[in-house]
Amino acid sequence: MTLSDAEDLCAFARFCDPAGKIWSLIEQTDNPEARELVIREANHCPAGRLVVHDKKSGSMIEQKLLPSIGLIEDPELGCSGPLWVRGGVTIESEDGRPYEVRNRVTLCRCGASNNMPFCNGSHASIKFQDGLLKKQGELP
Repeated sequence: MTLSDAEDLCAFARFCDPAGKIWSLIEQTDNPEARELVIREANHCPAGRLVVHDKKSGSMIEQKLLPSIGLIEDPELGCSGPLWVRGGVTIESEDGRPYEVRNRVTLCRCGASNNMPFCNGSHASIKFQDGLLKKQGELP
């Protein structure tokens, strides 16, 4: 397996790290357990930063997602995250220029990203709060 890493799309969601850093695990994908974990961790990356490919065919190993949009909240860091756009939804710039269609992508809601319209994880450093979790009593 190979791993493509579009680092500029990172939304700081930390799904690439729960059971071992994916960058180390990719070297161990001859082991079925490591292979399964790499696929799971890459597919849980909401921003689509990480995409796993079959080394022989070059094809993506990615869960097909239905078109949808959701919010990412981060109660652990006490902040609100980006919009999570799934399933190949077309995203256009303000002037109508389409961006690359991707299965997973995150869009900035806090206004602090230097990679607009995409999230770059700035919400975590500025502790962006949209007020939604606070209304539910989940944030301090």
